[in-house]
Amino acid sequence: MNAPFASRASFALVLLATASLPGAAAAQYRLPTIVSSVKADSLHEAAVQLTTAGRYRDAARLYRRSAEFRAAEDPLGAQCLTKAAALAYASGDRSGARSDMARAAERALARGDIRSAALSYLDAAWIAQEQEKPGQVWEFGHRAEILATSPLLSESDRGVILRRIERAPVAMRTAMKAGGR
Repeated sequence: MNAPFASRASFALVLLATASLPGAAAAQYRLPTIVSSVKADSLHEAAVQLTTAGRYRDAARLYRRSAEFRAAEDPLGAQCLTKAAALAYASGDRSGARSDMARAAERALARGDIRSAALSYLDAAWIAQEQEKPGQVWEFGHRAEILATSPLLSESDRGVILRRIERAPVAMRTAMKAGGR
């Protein structure tokens, strides 16, 4: 074997070995995802403990943080925001509850969970009605109504959404029809 051939052959082997290794960018990309998941799970566990201790406002804050660390496709993100909304509502923070519920709807919709998104929008509209915010009642209610017409929904899911709309207080349904005025 002559030196130039051996040199080219070893260079080719190094190139092949390097090509088969995961790229540095790919390896760096995976690490934050793992760290984020661990952080999200840790915050979730702490929120559960605070809820058990009756510290609803603090638990809601940790559920929100847990949702922030979760990937958009993680269904626990929307669930954490729904729990945060319920706890914020229980602690008297209606604005925080409405905001959390709207964010839960957006997260569910981003994942393609139309039923959960529509129900969360209706909950946000309900809270907005309590706060006498007709513009937001219309906005969130209208989004739920649009989602209820999706051809991707099963008839039973559509029925659940429409029954929730029918059971809404008259003032809420009126605001939903008034176009936010």
